[in-house]
Amino acid sequence: MKRVVYLLIVCLFPLLAFAQWKTIEKSSKKRPAWVGGAERNYLIVSTEAATIEEAKEKILVSLKQQIVGTIATKIESTTTVERKETTIGNESDYTENVSSFIRSKLANIPFISEVSLSKAKDFYWEKLYNKNSKTYKYEYHIRYLFTDFEVSDLVYQFNERENGLNTRLKQYGDNLEQISSVEEIDRTLNELKAFQAAFDTDDPRRSQTEQLSNNYRKLYKHITIRQESEAGKDNIVISLYLKDKLISCMQKPQLLSNCATQLSVSVENDLYRISYSSNSCYEDDENYIDIRFRLGNQIISKRIYLSL
Repeated sequence: MKRVVYLLIVCLFPLLAFAQWKTIEKSSKKRPAWVGGAERNYLIVSTEAATIEEAKEKILVSLKQQIVGTIATKIESTTTVERKETTIGNESDYTENVSSFIRSKLANIPFISEVSLSKAKDFYWEKLYNKNSKTYKYEYHIRYLFTDFEVSDLVYQFNERENGLNTRLKQYGDNLEQISSVEEIDRTLNELKAFQAAFDTDDPRRSQTEQLSNNYRKLYKHITIRQESEAGKDNIVISLYLKDKLISCMQKPQLLSNCATQLSVSVENDLYRISYSSNSCYEDDENYIDIRFRLGNQIISKRIYLSL
């Protein structure tokens, strides 16, 4: 007998709890059939809150989360699973962490920012009162059009964008060995700085982009000044090399001499012709011109001794 009474209490408790809430106001006379259901090409979302404004805010967040979740489940190939093992004494604890960077990237696409309650196909709400606690709450429901075509199109756009980012990332890596000018290094570093912002902090491509930037900065260290001809009468010809490859640079070098005057530079075909006057130089002295370039975060220099 006690068991029967217990089962009756368990079964009736939810009904009694529900009966404490009484609908005192609603948006339409009849509760729509779609509330609490499911329908193809539509998202049915429900929430409750103390005020109708709070309910609207909560349901908009929930709606966007459902849209993101729907798209994310279609992008299985880019979801990664990591298995970690933590050993404490003789016990091993295995946990699986599913990467969430896809969802965070989807949350920032233009389509999500354009989602609003004003675009909902239907809505319905009820205001309820609890006699025991003397409190109110709102139950809010929306029916939002979100077709299979839209899902497929958004998945396509997402994949196209990600593939485009991957292609650009690979191209930056390939171009590292094909640099032909100092300006190309400068420009690429600026591009990589903006490009890195396209990746979330947990996206491995962000660290790859950062490493690429470091590799491009290191190129400055490998640039040297070479003298192309012996110092002739009042002129020297020099060039810049990246490792063993001639490169161009629009920047003119800074020149300083312990004796030469009227220093000037002209550039032609990636060669720098330095002209000067040696009238103030003496044969018994070490006469020289210091040549200096500021390239990126590096200063490269070379001292060339003059033959009189």
